[in-house]
Amino acid sequence: MAEAIVSIVVQRLADLLIQEAISLPEVSKQVKQLQDELKLIQSLLKDADARRNEGESVRQWVADMRDIAYDAEDIIERYALKVGSRKGGGIQNVLKRFVCILREAKASYQTRSDIGEIMKKISTLSSHLQNYGIKFVSMEGGGPSSLSEKIRKQRQTYAHVEHNVVVGLKDSLKEVVACLTKEVKYKYRVVSICGMGGLGKTTLARKVYNHQQVTSHFDCRAWACISQRCQPRDVWEGVLISLISPSKDQRDEIRNLRDEELTKKLFEIQQQQKCLVVLDDIWNVEDWYNLRAAFPMNDTNSKILLTSRNEALALKVDPSGHIHKLPFLNDENSWELFQDLTISRRSEECIIKESMKILGKKMVRYCKGLPLAITVLGGLLATKQTLEEWNQVHRNVKSYIHQHEDGLPISIVLGLSYDDLPSHLKLCSLYLGHFPEDFEIRSTMLIQMWVAEGLIYRMQHIESNEETLEDVGERYLQALVQRGMVQVGQKSSVARIKTCHLHDLMRNFCVEKAKSENFLHVININHESNEEIEAPIGEIRRVAISGGSSPMRHGFALPSISQKYFHLRSLLTFSVPLKEQSMLRNFKYLRVYMGMHFTPKINSLIHLRFLLIRDPIVRSISSLGNLKCLQTLDLRQIDLLGDVPNDVFRNMEHLRHLYLPQKSEIKGKLQLPNASKLQTLVNIPVSICDVKDPTAGFDEFGKELMPSNVTFNCLHVLKINQHSLDKRVAITPMVMSCPHIYQLRLWGKIEKLPEHDKISQHLAQLKLKETQLEEDPMLILEKLSNLKILHLAHQAYTGKKMICSVRGFPQLQSLILNELNGLEEWEVEEGSMPMLCHLKIEFCYNLRMVPDGLQFFGNLQKLEIVSMGSSFEKRLGEGGEDFYKIRHVPSVEVTHPSEWADHQFQRSLML
Repeated sequence: MAEAIVSIVVQRLADLLIQEAISLPEVSKQVKQLQDELKLIQSLLKDADARRNEGESVRQWVADMRDIAYDAEDIIERYALKVGSRKGGGIQNVLKRFVCILREAKASYQTRSDIGEIMKKISTLSSHLQNYGIKFVSMEGGGPSSLSEKIRKQRQTYAHVEHNVVVGLKDSLKEVVACLTKEVKYKYRVVSICGMGGLGKTTLARKVYNHQQVTSHFDCRAWACISQRCQPRDVWEGVLISLISPSKDQRDEIRNLRDEELTKKLFEIQQQQKCLVVLDDIWNVEDWYNLRAAFPMNDTNSKILLTSRNEALALKVDPSGHIHKLPFLNDENSWELFQDLTISRRSEECIIKESMKILGKKMVRYCKGLPLAITVLGGLLATKQTLEEWNQVHRNVKSYIHQHEDGLPISIVLGLSYDDLPSHLKLCSLYLGHFPEDFEIRSTMLIQMWVAEGLIYRMQHIESNEETLEDVGERYLQALVQRGMVQVGQKSSVARIKTCHLHDLMRNFCVEKAKSENFLHVININHESNEEIEAPIGEIRRVAISGGSSPMRHGFALPSISQKYFHLRSLLTFSVPLKEQSMLRNFKYLRVYMGMHFTPKINSLIHLRFLLIRDPIVRSISSLGNLKCLQTLDLRQIDLLGDVPNDVFRNMEHLRHLYLPQKSEIKGKLQLPNASKLQTLVNIPVSICDVKDPTAGFDEFGKELMPSNVTFNCLHVLKINQHSLDKRVAITPMVMSCPHIYQLRLWGKIEKLPEHDKISQHLAQLKLKETQLEEDPMLILEKLSNLKILHLAHQAYTGKKMICSVRGFPQLQSLILNELNGLEEWEVEEGSMPMLCHLKIEFCYNLRMVPDGLQFFGNLQKLEIVSMGSSFEKRLGEGGEDFYKIRHVPSVEVTHPSEWADHQFQRSLML
């Protein structure tokens, strides 16, 4: 954890030097020395972090070094803050610049002095290294292996230790057994069971291993627990001994074999016989690479059953293998598991009374379907005989789960999952603790916050020149999902994560871990009381304040507005307005702010990178013009935005994502910042826009839309709102200026669509609304090779006939036709839209029938018909004229949302 923080500070210092934020040679030299010193400390912290549980002294050393890194960043940020206004030319700035020279000299002297103090502290702490036995560790290798033997033994598993309780695993058991034994269409060499720690992966694997179908299908079986300390030699020997059941002499011979001989013998056994090998709890893909020489992947009837928390690892082992993702238990199965555990361990006279059942169900719900948590809770309550004892457990259930004297498995498992993360993912995972329980987190927002905080490095982890920091952040999030630490809420039609959330137990762990690391302070308040809340010891870097599901009437004041909060990096409020908005000006280092109300005081937060405001009405945002470091500005949740100066965004040279509300009062021609960094523009009134370009300066938007010689190389998302205009707008210059755009929404009249070769081939999502196109748009759009989602809405096309040609729309997966009132005939040729899996037709009142070509949509999984009229629907009904066109579709829904009770039918048909 501390190592990750130092890494970020080192990168931040490098960024400041590269950007020439520090231009005085004396200061730059000292900053470089500080950067080099922190790089050395980084390698020490890798070992110290791994050994922090060995004693309070090591923990304190790590904490002190972490705070020094924060202090170093504060010093440099403070200096940049003081001299950051030096840029700018012109006669009018000469006198101002002369006055600033004296201030800069004083600031540089103070900065050199402060850096000197930091270097002394580092030197003092470094002198204690030998006392603690801390060693330099190469930054190239993987994570440390620091588990105690006790914990390793707790994670050791055996095939013969089998629990009878397999509640909620029946379907999973059936599926995995079938994949291993039946002659299915696809023969899997590797079957993987993946999921978060505690879901029952090993339990399921045991049941599969001992299942009658499995034992009769395979000639021999072997079970190997890999865990974090994988010793390939031990695994090979154990598997081979299990497969051939050797005598004592033969065992000795096996142990005397060289590695090459051992792997060859094991390899041949699996080729000659039908073997099942279970590799339980494999953590690292490197472990598989070390083991795989002994396991044939082709020309064999043998199988591998693998369990892992890391889905990405399973894909590495066998990209064509079968992955079974274990789900959480539902309420019914959770209670069944709890009863099985508690009743089976109680004496006959100690029955569970009705009052205890009510209490038990409350506690089971807290476990949120995690079998391991339910098992721990059930085992605990099985020892309690009275209602009062159950009440006591209920009052302290969190402490029982996290602080049991023997170390309950749930805390160990969550801790192991966290400890196994690379340093950069540790910080990203703890950052999720900002969000309240059951909060659906928009992935784009989360990643933008990570970028704003510097949790995603500028140079590291970038796979190509075209990959942005946001792309890296998406990979970070996917890695956390694959490890089972983050759950996916919604996915887009192109399989991107739209929302995510934490299991409550995982969130509790993140919050507690973040608190112990002085990374995050979470304040939970209610509507009834707003008592003074005790703040943690030391400076506070991040604060999240959450209340109930609805906003508080009265604001909340941060407890004791003291210097503890003056070093805040992030401040997120959920349904809680701040009582004293003026306090914001004290948070000079704030980078991320999400608040309920807008205040002009925000203009003092010149280091702000991310700003999201939830406020119904904002009269003016003129004060935002001072926020030159802003990367993300999200004002979508403002119902009415008044007084938007046309140059308010002009100097935001780092702006990457701009979200405006649908209603805003912009004075004059809106000037946007540097086009080279913009990635997202939402609700932009392009007809009154200018775009700043470092070479082209300011030009009018072509025919009002686009500046000449300006290219938005980084723009991925563009949503244009011009529906209030009566005249048509030419969009070809705009579309041509976005070569890498993948999501485009146009709302308002346009002259015509650009030719397909003028549209980015990266475009994956397109929505046209009220564009009132007179020519069939399909003739152009069907040639976009990567288009996956197409939505034509509210008179997007006013013509009577639409044609989709053969080989058109090769990648289209979702098509929505909404309120195309002029459309009467839709023709689809065979071979068009081969990948379409979702089709929705709604409120197209004049469309007489679905196209004949619908019968050729072999991948179509869902057809939705909404308010299309009785004659149209009758043709689709069984026995109707068009039934043959849709009979192959697994799910057909016909709805009438205008009626009080929706009418719908769903069918499942076998091909």
